[in-house]
Amino acid sequence: MKKRPGAQTGTPHVFSDGDFTSEAIRLIKSIPRGKVATYGQIAYLTGLYPSVRRVVWILHSCSKKERLPWHRVVNRQGAISLKPGAGYERQKEMLKREGVVFDERDRIDLERFLWEPDEEDSI
Repeated sequence: MKKRPGAQTGTPHVFSDGDFTSEAIRLIKSIPRGKVATYGQIAYLTGLYPSVRRVVWILHSCSKKERLPWHRVVNRQGAISLKPGAGYERQKEMLKREGVVFDERDRIDLERFLWEPDEEDSI
């Protein structure tokens, strides 16, 4: 059965609240160049789906300190959630430099660019 684009991939694991942040950070750091993950995918892999807002908060509060590849996390439609003039252009340029392609609606083909974590990435 074919997965729909943006569907959660990998094996979810349940982490305590204290471990959620460190696990989300580890997962975000695992996203390779030229691939993207969705906010929901990261939340799902930590076992706290639908805690998508917590993933957004981690990206906002920890990206600089943890040196996260924040630009590789997009919404479930394959679109950048940041608004024009508030980081949108920077995120798009960073993804394009990694070879990620946007369509005419400024969306990323998740069938092609969605990160599929290895079993060890999702543990």
